[in-house]
Amino acid sequence: MSASTPDQIDQIVALWRAVRPDLDPSSTEVIGRIARMEYFITRRVLQDLALHAINVGEFDVLAAIRRAGAPFQLSPGQLQNMVLISSGALTNRINRLEKAELVTRHTDPNDRRGVVVTLTDKGLTVIEDAVSHHLAAEAELLEPLDQAERMQLAALLKKLLLAQKD
Repeated sequence: MSASTPDQIDQIVALWRAVRPDLDPSSTEVIGRIARMEYFITRRVLQDLALHAINVGEFDVLAAIRRAGAPFQLSPGQLQNMVLISSGALTNRINRLEKAELVTRHTDPNDRRGVVVTLTDKGLTVIEDAVSHHLAAEAELLEPLDQAERMQLAALLKKLLLAQKD
């Protein structure tokens, strides 16, 4: 398939142009395609994570702890900043991961009032495998683009994201 091959978004834009020639639906050519790719990305990610019996939120927590490097531990506050969720939602994720024996909670040796969340050996094995599958899936989704196109797309998406306000 080439970029000149019509897709569903081309059909949607053509229909809008036919029924509402007073509107400019060209933004749909970008936003619609981003939304459609999000569907394919999510579907693929969920398939891969199901192999590891974890969900996206749990993957995010495990990946954040793994990225921290040895000894693979973070405080709940550090985790919350990295995964950008409420403390209640984070607690629920940690509880599920602890029940699955992927993480443990211990008193922070530097602050006896604090807690650190640490990957277990099982958790490290799961996240190592999950990350490998995840990155391979991302690469597969980007196969139609050469390296220069990937870099260009990454830069353009970054520009759009930096312009948004959280």
